[in-house]
Amino acid sequence: MSTSDDGLNFGPIKAWTFDDGKDLGSYNTQQKWVTHSDGLFLVYTRRGAGNDHIFRHRAPLFIARVDPEKLHVIRSTERVAVGLKGKASLGNFDATTIDENETWITVAGGNAYCTRVIWSKPNKAGNQAGPT
Repeated sequence: MSTSDDGLNFGPIKAWTFDDGKDLGSYNTQQKWVTHSDGLFLVYTRRGAGNDHIFRHRAPLFIARVDPEKLHVIRSTERVAVGLKGKASLGNFDATTIDENETWITVAGGNAYCTRVIWSKPNKAGNQAGPT
């Protein structure tokens, strides 16, 4: 990951780590942000989850809270968003705000899967008129 103040000029690339300093284990695949007015979350894949039999570790999908100041993933918040589906790798995925109470994580990999994140507090971030 890298940060920028203007969206044009970025600092050095830094590997994602957990808050204990250990490498997240995410590589060569996409990551998506889930935003909520009470926090910032990352959806990602990674090594070290009993998934060595999955091509490029493309399953399961995880979601965890990110500390935006220290730029690391908070290990204790990590949850499986979409689990292992046998030997199948998951394909491209996305995270979409549906409304102030719900965000969807969708992915295809032979079949299509949708995980609904139901917020315990309404999300005051983003466009509340519909999907963003």
